[in-house]
Amino acid sequence: MMLGVLLFGGVAWFMTRAPEWKAPGPELLNQLSLIARIGWIAIGLTLVFMFLRFRDSSNPSRASTVSILAWTLGETLALFGGVILFLTAFSGWYIAGVTALALAFVAFPPPANR
Repeated sequence: MMLGVLLFGGVAWFMTRAPEWKAPGPELLNQLSLIARIGWIAIGLTLVFMFLRFRDSSNPSRASTVSILAWTLGETLALFGGVILFLTAFSGWYIAGVTALALAFVAFPPPANR
């Protein structure tokens, strides 16, 4: 999961550094930032709830499902940050999203019992 996000970020960074790339108007970044803020609030609250509610699950099947869902939510933040990077060359949301994905991997490890 992380490799795909990093590859997308690398391609976005490379594409926005090309000489023929033109930056869009600042209104696009403002609109995407508003969507990103809303997404961060919703997904952040969901991840905190999942961590508090399901972190001590004794059922390996449920723990596995919760981990995969949490990783997916973290990846959503990272990929949307990559989209913002690709469209506007602003890397802040991408870096924050990759950090959120890494934290989701740490906070929701895969269960030891399979």
